[in-house]
Parts: sequence; structure tokens; C-alpha cells
Amino acid sequence: MGKRWWTNDWLLQLGVAVGYGLLYFAIHPLSSSYWPIHAGVRLACLLLVPYRYWFALLVGEAIPNEYAVFPCLDSLGPTWVAIRSIPPFAVAMPVVWACRTWLPPFPSKNLVDIKALLVCGLLVSISGMGYSTIAHAVETHPTTPFAPISALGFFLGPYLAILSIVPWVLMVKVNYERSRLREQFNQMFASRLFWDTLALVIPAFVVLTWMNFVGGDEIKQVASLAMFLPMAWLTLKHGWRAIAIAGPLAIACTALVTPALDDFNFKTYAIQTSLAIGVTCLFALGGRISVQLMQEESERNSTLNVQRLARQSLQLSEQRMRQTSQALEYLAGTLHITNGRLLDQMRRIVPNVESHAFYKQAIAAQNQVYRLAESMHPVAWRERGLPAALNETVARALDEADIAYRCEINGRGFTRLAPAVLTATYRTACEAIVYVTSRLACTRVNLQLRGGETHGKRWVMLRVEGVLEETGVASAVFHSEERKRLAGKLGASMLDIPELRDHVRIFDGLLHVRMPSGQLQITALLHDAVREEQGQDARPAPPLRLWVK
Repeated sequence: MGKRWWTNDWLLQLGVAVGYGLLYFAIHPLSSSYWPIHAGVRLACLLLVPYRYWFALLVGEAIPNEYAVFPCLDSLGPTWVAIRSIPPFAVAMPVVWACRTWLPPFPSKNLVDIKALLVCGLLVSISGMGYSTIAHAVETHPTTPFAPISALGFFLGPYLAILSIVPWVLMVKVNYERSRLREQFNQMFASRLFWDTLALVIPAFVVLTWMNFVGGDEIKQVASLAMFLPMAWLTLKHGWRAIAIAGPLAIACTALVTPALDDFNFKTYAIQTSLAIGVTCLFALGGRISVQLMQEESERNSTLNVQRLARQSLQLSEQRMRQTSQALEYLAGTLHITNGRLLDQMRRIVPNVESHAFYKQAIAAQNQVYRLAESMHPVAWRERGLPAALNETVARALDEADIAYRCEINGRGFTRLAPAVLTATYRTACEAIVYVTSRLACTRVNLQLRGGETHGKRWVMLRVEGVLEETGVASAVFHSEERKRLAGKLGASMLDIPELRDHVRIFDGLLHVRMPSGQLQITALLHDAVREEQGQDARPAPPLRLWVK
């Protein structure tokens, strides 16, 4: 099978030249001296197209350029025709090559260096200004006398065209993924930037453009300056993409109401100058804001990663405790059988009194192993879930310490909560109970547990309330040994409030401590739905490196 046509380099070169030439012809009627759109298209092509196609682009621009220049031979003279026969593409090529070599606007595939991009646009506009100024100076019959101020117009027009065309092309270049076009369109239409632009910026620009068109000189100046307000607001909120959208719209609105005059209009220059300076500054500001947003996102992703690792570590440690608890239960059963056989053998050689004492010691050792296993991971929790552990295991431990206990469980969705959240809820309840019962005046504990779901995110709320009564201090002193063993029975680490609050924050939770009259309340809120990570981690940029995505 022969080569396909798009794999033939000569045909590709021809296609690039013809395509660029047709594009040049198509946008030429839309261009004016105040807004030469082809200047922006030229720079966008030089930035994005590989070097091997630059000659084809040069040929594609040279043909329509000669077509526009030669009819002016009699009116502007052969010298002007000779200079203008050099395509502007040839003037911009070495500048863009130098920028792409030593100051690349694209440090990587999905990054844009705003600072380098602005410098490249300025240098290309300055080189074009010099080219156009020389051509204007040698005109045989100039429509306007040569003046140094005329060079400003040759700079402002192309620079504004660059600011209005290149950002849109860059956004497409940075965000384009062929396999995700439909998803990207859906994300674009659902983004806040799209709706803020559609609802605020575009209507504001339409009204200001109408005022600029029908109003007097003072109204025109006010309307032109007022365009910076929606642009600045959008940039402060969304970063460089906002000014990449709003800036070209403002430039286009200004160009539509600017008359295409042959002479140099100082009022138009003033508007263009303020617009160029304002949009450039907003680009730099938008780049800095985008860098800050990327740093915040990176820090947020780092926090989420730390939380995820902490949750995984907590769940793994809980699984190890559960396995150890099951192993201890198995060990206790094995000890019971072994001690029973041993006592049967001892009855033949020792008196009944001594064998009975050995039997008590064996039962006590077996019970200690069972209690140790129960404190590490309760059987009720393992077999019947969190409500059973709170109603049975905790109630039994508090009853042995002569502390009244009441548990209320409301809400729904406990079965759908992640195991790590259930683990954190039980451990938080145990730690809170140990904390409130460390007060000798605590005679009763009320526990409230409620689960629910809000906006698709499941949560659980836990409240431990210790009732403090001075009359119960004597009973607490009498059962002080059982109270000391309460933490061991519940498997608590006796965390203080700051440590307990850090434990709750692993699950995006909050913890509050209140001390109303005669009570000590600890309330904890834990979330099950974890915020998804958005985007890739961004490396914090140095102060002057405006690398954005």
C-alpha cells in the first residue's frame, strides 16, 4: 500500500502554505490599522507550529501580501513596495525563534509562562513597529505626514491584536484532549467562569460598547475605562483564563466602534494605550492569581493525601487489633481446654483444695485474656455492628464502674458508612467517655449518635454528655479502681481534647466541648464523603515565574 497523502512531507508543506494563505485572505477584510487581526494569527502560528513548517507559512503569507502591495506602486512609490514586499512574517520569525529558544512561553506541554508570552508579544510588536515605520517614512505620496507619534499606532494595533487572538489559541492548546472533547465541553458549560462571563461580563461590554458608539467624547472615555471593572473582577476571581476571555472581548468591542481613519487620531491612541496597559497588567495579575490558586490546590491536595494516609493507617491498625483480638480469643479457648485437661490429671496427685485453687487461677487467667481481647476489639462490634458495641460493651464497662449510662441512636445510613468512619466513631466515643468520667463528680453518661446524609455526603454526629453531681464523689472514690481500669476496658488511649480534635479532623470533622451547668458535653461531627482531588499536584512557582495551567 502506498503512502497516504498526509504522510507526504511535500504535500503537507503545500497544504500548510495554502491553508495559511486562505486564512490570511479570509481575515484581511476584518482587519484594520487599529486592530490587525492577522498580527495575532501570525504570532499564534509561530508559537505553535513546528519549525519545519515555518517556510510554508512564510510562502502562504507572501502571496497575499504581494497581492495587496503591488497595486500601491504608483501611489506610494517603488521604495515602499520594495520594503513592504518583505512579508511581516519574515520580520517576526527571528524574534519568535529567539523567544522559543531562550525564553520559551511553554515550559512543558500543559504549562504557559505568562511572563515569557508577554515579552514575546511585546518584542514582536516592536519589530513590526520598526518595519511599518520605515515603510511609512519612505512613502512617495503619504496620506499623512510622517511623525514620530505615528510609530505608536504601528505598535498598539498589532499588540492589541496579539492580546486578542493568542490567548484564545493558547487556551485551546493547553486544554485540548482529543479523547475528552465532549467531557471538556460539558465542564466548560458547567464552570463558574463561563456563567460569570455570560451573565455579567458580556452584558456589561454590550452596554458599554453601545454607550461608546452613541455617546459623546466624555461618555466614550468613561465607557472605555469602565470596561476594566468587569475584567478586573473576573480576573481576581478566576485567574489568567478570565482575562484571556474578557481581554479579547474588550479589545474587539473597542475596535468595532473605532472608525477606520487614515490619519492618526490621538484620542484613539489614548484609548488603545490604556487598553494595552490595562490588559497586560491584568494578564500579569491573572498569572499571579493562577499561581496562587495552583499553590492552594497543591496544599489542599497534600492535606487530602495526608488525611487519606491517616485514614488508611487508622483502618490498618484497627484490622490488626481485630486480628489480635480474635487470636487472643482463640488463645483463651485453647487455655481453657488445656487447663481443663491439666486439672483432670492433677486431681489424681494433689488434694481437692489445691486443685480448686489451681482451677480458680486458670479461670482468672482465661477471663483476663478474654477481657484483653474484648478491650482491643469488642465481639459485639465485630458481630453486630457499632450500635451493639455502644449498647453492650460500653454499657458493661460503665456499669462495673458504677456509672449510669444511656445510649440513643437515631438517623439512618450507618450500614453505608465506611468502615474507617465507624472505627473512628467508636474510638471517639470511647475516648470522650473516658475523658468525661475522669471527673470524680461524673455519675451518669448520656451518649447520642445520629447519622444522616446531606447533599450526597454522609455524616455521623456523636455527643457524649457527662452529668456532674457533687453527691456522687463518694461513690466515685469507692469505685476509683474500676474507673482507672475503664480506659483499658474500652481500649482508649486517654487522649486530651487537642489530640481528640486532631483525630476527628482526619475525617473532615469538628469537635466542640461545652460545660453547661452540671454537665460536660463533647460533640463530634465526622464526614464520610471525602472531597475528591481535582487536577494534578502543582509545584509551587517562584515569585517571578508565572507558570500557569
